[in-house]
Amino acid sequence: MDISFTFNPILFSILKSFKLILIKTILTILTFFIFAFSEDIVAQNNKGKMQMEINRLNIALYGSTYRDRITFENNFGDGFGFSSIIYFPFRWSIDYANNFNDSTANKGEFNNRLFLIRPVALFNLSDQGSATTGAGFQFSFLIIEQWYIEFLIGTVWAESKKISTDGINEGFNLSQGFYLTKPIHQHFSLSAGFNHISSAHIFNSKTNHDQIILGIKYIF
Repeated sequence: MDISFTFNPILFSILKSFKLILIKTILTILTFFIFAFSEDIVAQNNKGKMQMEINRLNIALYGSTYRDRITFENNFGDGFGFSSIIYFPFRWSIDYANNFNDSTANKGEFNNRLFLIRPVALFNLSDQGSATTGAGFQFSFLIIEQWYIEFLIGTVWAESKKISTDGINEGFNLSQGFYLTKPIHQHFSLSAGFNHISSAHIFNSKTNHDQIILGIKYIF
């Protein structure tokens, strides 16, 4: 009886000490892992991804007013034109990795991506019969929810009449554009901006043509 009475308190004390040591060890290990891998956890949450995506056919149609920067015979409001951008059926998208999935759900033209690179075909026609055709790339940046700033750059071939005063002359030219675009529906986006077509001191053309544009995009 005496041995049993002496043994039980000792065993209880040992178990209690072991329990405290075990708890402290577990807490120490958890603290170590949280500290060691916290940056990795944050990195996983903020991990970005670039992915090529197949997208639906997308066409932009713009009306414009232009000015001639060669003779300055035409200023904004004196002439009008028409331009179009046809988007190729693929694009490169950059977004948070966890935003990419295999769902067929589409949230409009941009699908809420942070940044897109899209190859495009370019067409332009002025009221004086001058026309440009070519290809390039459009870069789209999400600035706030559902609002995008877009930059376009491409190379176009221009055809024009000798008597035209719209600032477009025959030859290769650089086409640049800046746009503010807002999706308003799964199939429509509104877009406004500024286009500039010129030789950019790269080509031999004497073109120097500016446009203020307003239009709509349709996503099939």
